Amino acid sequence: MNRKNHPRGTRNSRREKKQHRFSRKLTFAALFAISFILICGSVYATYAMQHPPKEASNLEDDDYQQKEIALLEQIRESQKQAKLENTEQEKTDGNVQTLLYEPTVTNSIPQFQALKVALTALIDTAQKNSPKETPLKLVGYIKIIKANEQVIGYQPVVESYTWNQTNEEWTEQTEVSKDTAFVNQKTNQPLTLQDLFTSEANILAIQQVIQQKLLAESPDANTIIDNVLNMPSISLDQTAFTYYSDKISLGLPDNATGKKEITLSYKEIAGYVNPEYIDPDSIKDALPAPLDPNKKYISLTFDDGPNPETTPRLLNILKEKNVKATFFMLGQNVVKNEALVKRVADEGHEVASHSYSHPQLTGVDLQRVKDEVQKTDKAIYHAIGKLPTDFRPPYGAVNKDVATIIGKPIIQWSVDSQDWQSHNAQAIIKRIDETAYNDTIVLMHDIHPETVDAVATVIDRLRGEGYEILPSKELLGNKAKPLHMYYGSKDERPVQ
Repeated sequence: MNRKNHPRGTRNSRREKKQHRFSRKLTFAALFAISFILICGSVYATYAMQHPPKEASNLEDDDYQQKEIALLEQIRESQKQAKLENTEQEKTDGNVQTLLYEPTVTNSIPQFQALKVALTALIDTAQKNSPKETPLKLVGYIKIIKANEQVIGYQPVVESYTWNQTNEEWTEQTEVSKDTAFVNQKTNQPLTLQDLFTSEANILAIQQVIQQKLLAESPDANTIIDNVLNMPSISLDQTAFTYYSDKISLGLPDNATGKKEITLSYKEIAGYVNPEYIDPDSIKDALPAPLDPNKKYISLTFDDGPNPETTPRLLNILKEKNVKATFFMLGQNVVKNEALVKRVADEGHEVASHSYSHPQLTGVDLQRVKDEVQKTDKAIYHAIGKLPTDFRPPYGAVNKDVATIIGKPIIQWSVDSQDWQSHNAQAIIKRIDETAYNDTIVLMHDIHPETVDAVATVIDRLRGEGYEILPSKELLGNKAKPLHMYYGSKDERPVQ
């Protein structure tokens, strides 16, 4: 039995040993796995401690910095490309970074110090008007503006770049100064009214435009008309102005209207502005085309009216013949016949001034001259809502002092019908037949019945000779000016 049992005991012992070895291996493997996990966890924890994940705010900071760098590069590159070479001055104060670009050469820029002061003021204003907690970039520089071939401008500019936290972008706003220095490139000196308007005569013409505009813009012109007519004249050397390529703002002298400044488009003053210094498009089509040199022109003018007996009959004839004329009216007759004056204007004729009571203006004192002119201006304005722009002095008598007070173009005549002398229709017709020539202004009087009797035949004969009949303003091209006398479009003389 012992022999038979021994092999079985041996087998059991071997099995136990194998099981023990397997348990040890399993235990070792488990311990190894646990150790490996612990080591890996420890390594990861150490790495995580040394490399924490980026928070959203850090990501935003990186985005801000990248966009800030890109913005500064863009600004500096833009300044490198500017027409005016400059140097950068940088200053940082809290959230505000200021980049000031000053021209490298300043002695060639007229009024540079004034421009620098204006630029500094613009920067200060931009900073005051910006949020205090938000990152802000202020870029100040002087920009060159080419107004036209003869004029360039130097204009202070400030660009404000504000960081928009919501959109994570820089938002831009540009402010430009009104204190722009414009320069006449011919002289390299500041642009002046002398450059723009050349003469006292043109300035007086512009004064007329200003008066009419002030009245047109007033809610009750009749209450300010005396103040407007008595407003001191602007001058070439004392008037402040702001230049634009298509308009101009003029400072007004102290006056009872309270108006300190007025802006005029060049189209409104096209006949009086030097076209070299403005945008040509701003006066395009503002003046009529020149008269055809191959045609004959003549103007019919009538003095001393209106007369309630003769002027309506004359208007009927002119309407029937489709002729427009110029009426140089006496103020004392205008105030008695306002409806008739309005009819003259409504039918397309020019209403002009011939003084109030027909004195010889060179024989009275200058205050009387002023009264004669202003009383007629008021009378005509009350009748038609417009001031007269042209003046014929009684007897043609005028000198420089009188012409300055009148302040309007002086329209004389080159053909005298002598109706005031003959009082005969046939004599009037014969006189005009014998003395009329191209580009002339005919003097007649609508207060004489014989003149009215002659007009239809005069018109027919002039047309038969090939004349086109125009009002005097149109004959003169809508650009006659004060201190000058006109006998026709080719006969202009300064008043001496």
